[in-house]
Amino acid sequence: MNPLSAIIPIDGRYRDRLEHLSKYFSEYALIKERARVELDYLVKLVEEVERGKISSLPLKWREVLKVIGEELSVEDAKRIKELEKTLGHDVAALLSLLRDKLHDYGLGVLAPYIHIGLTSEDVNNLALSRLLHRFNQEALVPALVDLIELLSSLALEHVDAVMLGRTHGVPAVPTTFGKFLASYAYRIARMTEEIHSFRFPGKLGGAVGDLSALRFAYPDVDWLEFARSFIESMGLEYFPATTQVLPHDRISEYLMKIAILDSVLSNLCRDLWMLSSLGLLVFGIREKEIHSSTMPHKSNPILLENAEGAFDLASESLSYMGRRLIASRLQRDLSDSIIKRFYGLPLSLTVLGVRNLMGALERMIVRKEDMLLEVEGHPEVLTEAYQVYLRRLGVEEAYELIQRAVKDGWSKVIEVLRSYLPESEYSKLADLRPSSYTGEAERIAIQLLDEVDRIYKRVTAARS
Repeated sequence: MNPLSAIIPIDGRYRDRLEHLSKYFSEYALIKERARVELDYLVKLVEEVERGKISSLPLKWREVLKVIGEELSVEDAKRIKELEKTLGHDVAALLSLLRDKLHDYGLGVLAPYIHIGLTSEDVNNLALSRLLHRFNQEALVPALVDLIELLSSLALEHVDAVMLGRTHGVPAVPTTFGKFLASYAYRIARMTEEIHSFRFPGKLGGAVGDLSALRFAYPDVDWLEFARSFIESMGLEYFPATTQVLPHDRISEYLMKIAILDSVLSNLCRDLWMLSSLGLLVFGIREKEIHSSTMPHKSNPILLENAEGAFDLASESLSYMGRRLIASRLQRDLSDSIIKRFYGLPLSLTVLGVRNLMGALERMIVRKEDMLLEVEGHPEVLTEAYQVYLRRLGVEEAYELIQRAVKDGWSKVIEVLRSYLPESEYSKLADLRPSSYTGEAERIAIQLLDEVDRIYKRVTAARS
């Protein structure tokens, strides 16, 4: 398919940046993962339930089954889609092809046992959970780790860069740009650790979750233990409270975690954008880039804006999915199936947003001198310090005195200080500069970055 003819920009405009995600979210990826689940189940069934069949099988029958799953090609997937047109059922089409392959590879004796006792949702839920797990570990978490590294480095670099803090959009008191970045790095790191440690669920239960067909056909087998051990062998968490479907509760938790993360990242983009609009940050323009079709002077934070939009769309989509997919009519309905096929849209947008945010941060120029000048240009930020200091000395109406004085001009504030303070105390406050009124900002930033480093080491150690 030509990307220019794609309906959704994920497969069109952004294909070159997100193509690696097709191995988790494409139709081919789902078909191939279903095949792996079917064949893994067949191996366990033969080994634990139909052991008498082993003597009639080739010595390396397990390896052959693995090869069938691993080497399922795009051409095989196309054949399955053709079969689906006739059969009207995607899993049934896969089973037809797998049976043919079993005969082709000399394993025809196993053909009756492929998918025995299962419902399509036994296969689908396990395939989707395994694909989500691999996406999480191989694509999302590494991208977030890279972002944490970059944010932490920038926070440390600018740990003492004084900037004007704003509340309600207007000057408040000074802080540091390093502390601002370190706070975001800490929040993102905490969420990344939760996302990294998430265990995806799985179920095996048959038509309505009771393993009825398998229990009837093989009454001497402990099917509950079989189901649990099979699911855990696939690296998933066994979920026992099922109908025909795996209740979406746990995966909804995962989607909601990503939705919250996306909202935090979107807020970071907006904060950086506002600092850019104030002229305190510049997101450089590369050689030959054009940021306006009419204004040659423009250098716009386009990567930030693109990331913000991606994060917002991802967060809304994931929130909807997380809520909607919890609902399932009685033992089964198909309204969830089409929604699950769109997992890749918001999760790909999340990865795209992270990449664009990192691109913006990598070209970000911090105008420390302008930040400092802005802080020094707002002496009123010291009124908080003044009123608290006066109250410490017992002046009960210090807040009201300073509030009235500041409305009448800075000279009036000085008069209030002179009238209520002895000379030694007045000199201490008069010598205070806005740029030195940053409290514990640097210390907080360092402490946050230390904790980020600890989280980073835990996550990366677990991945290695």
